[in-house]
Amino acid sequence: MNILGIANNDYSGACLISNGQIVAAASEERFTRIKAHKSFPNHAINFVLSEANLTLDQIDKIAFGWASDFSKEKHLELYFDRIVEACLTSSSDAVILRKRLKDEIINDADTQNEFHQFLKDNNILDKVIYIDHHESHANAAFLCSPFDDGITISCDGRGDFQSFTLSKFSNNKFKVLQRETTFDSLGYFYGRITALLGYKPNRHEGKITGLAAYGDPTKLIHKMRKLIDIDQNYRIRAKFEDGYLPSYNNNYQQLKFLFHGDKPEDIAAAAQAHIEHILTTVVQQYVSKEHPQNLCLAGGVFGNVKLNQRLRELDGVKNIYVLPAMGDDGLPLGAAICCLFEFAGTRIKVPSMKIGPEIKPSEDIIKSLSSNYCYTLSNQHDVIEKSIKALKSNKVIGLAKGKMEFGPRSLCNRSIICSAKDITINSWLNERMNRTEFMPFAPIVADLFAKDCFKDWDYDHVASHFMTMTYDCTEYFKTHCPAVTHVDDTARPQVITQRSDPFTHQLLVCWEQESNEPALINTSFNMHEEPIVCTAENALANLGKGVIDLLIFNEDLIVWKKDNKELEYLND
Repeated sequence: MNILGIANNDYSGACLISNGQIVAAASEERFTRIKAHKSFPNHAINFVLSEANLTLDQIDKIAFGWASDFSKEKHLELYFDRIVEACLTSSSDAVILRKRLKDEIINDADTQNEFHQFLKDNNILDKVIYIDHHESHANAAFLCSPFDDGITISCDGRGDFQSFTLSKFSNNKFKVLQRETTFDSLGYFYGRITALLGYKPNRHEGKITGLAAYGDPTKLIHKMRKLIDIDQNYRIRAKFEDGYLPSYNNNYQQLKFLFHGDKPEDIAAAAQAHIEHILTTVVQQYVSKEHPQNLCLAGGVFGNVKLNQRLRELDGVKNIYVLPAMGDDGLPLGAAICCLFEFAGTRIKVPSMKIGPEIKPSEDIIKSLSSNYCYTLSNQHDVIEKSIKALKSNKVIGLAKGKMEFGPRSLCNRSIICSAKDITINSWLNERMNRTEFMPFAPIVADLFAKDCFKDWDYDHVASHFMTMTYDCTEYFKTHCPAVTHVDDTARPQVITQRSDPFTHQLLVCWEQESNEPALINTSFNMHEEPIVCTAENALANLGKGVIDLLIFNEDLIVWKKDNKELEYLND
């Protein structure tokens, strides 16, 4: 069976599953070079089809992770009860809620029409399968997890008239135990705080998580409760009477008035503490020491790595898997995964996210180099040896090898790496990339060293392979790798195994032997507000701009600028 997953909303992209395996997946932004490009994913579709030498005519199912259908079974009673509850508190809330429902219907119309036109133009209307938005997130998280049972949760801004679902997988079926309306959206709550503090909602929420470590959460928790909270039945409830409308648009005057004179870091800290409290309290109702559960998480809210740590630490949680492409950029993969399970009963456990376009062979790259660059083509052993010499002199290396990662995290195929010893790097490297300087860098660590670095880490923590969770750092790690230890003594690691990435694993082992540092910095290979590099040309452009000092292609080719005299030793 050939399944094509498509998304054309805020993050567009495509994924192809063939013969029960993921062939390829990519976001449209990586081809157009426009961050979060909201356009139909023509480039991504053409790419994934070409990877399997297929045409649209050979596709059996088109999976779309946004049904945009108000379901009697899922939504009618949920919304009836919620609207009645709100109106009993304040009759004026009816106007607010009616507008919110109307907006949601209107907001989906353009993308639905665009997708329908694509199906019509290609005469494939009979192949489409609409997957509920939150099932595309949550169910796919379980189906991709290594677990045989567990609880799966989706939480984001909105999708198919829901903002939160919690389900249990048993008897080969998913049973929803709790749903919440888009009126009561934690994704919108956190996104509105993001916008209030001057950043882009639905994109820069990670900056709020980073900023939160600098503030005092206790000062403003009472104000956060005026916006959204949990009731006595552990249901998530927004507070419409305070002028808070859960969407990214409008009503910011109410928030500005509420937080007038408060420090941004205290606002961020309170928002972070509040979302952690709400979700850990909700989840705690479904887990216990006597009946421990695995958690599978997806949806944009679970891009929040500190929240994921708090959930992992709950009594009664055995382990956590976070779908690596947890946000709406992961919908093409999620919808295709759910479609495969529905029609074939097949799961794809812990798939690699290195499923994007591949860097062409090194010999082809050499032909494209201008007179501005020097290069050396060598074996893997020599490349690692020269890389370590460069890292010891505090040089910044770009990795562009193999297939590009799918999702928001660079996992050492499109990464920037450097020593984690220099605490000042947080300023000067961020300045090179035009990024916000308080944002912490993340470490890459070989699995051999991870237990010495991170408290409570264990070998079965698969989420740590994809940089989707923070850990408290040990004193050993904080001493040896201060540049990747955040001010709250946490880090967001990618733990690398020899099987998952032999080159980077060997580099880390050799680096630890040479430097006594168990980690390197790993940050995504891109300038601020640009997509992660996709091609050799994208990577060379960053070398030309001075973002990195040297570039490694495909584990055997090192490239640097001719005017960088400090790197002449690479010719040896």
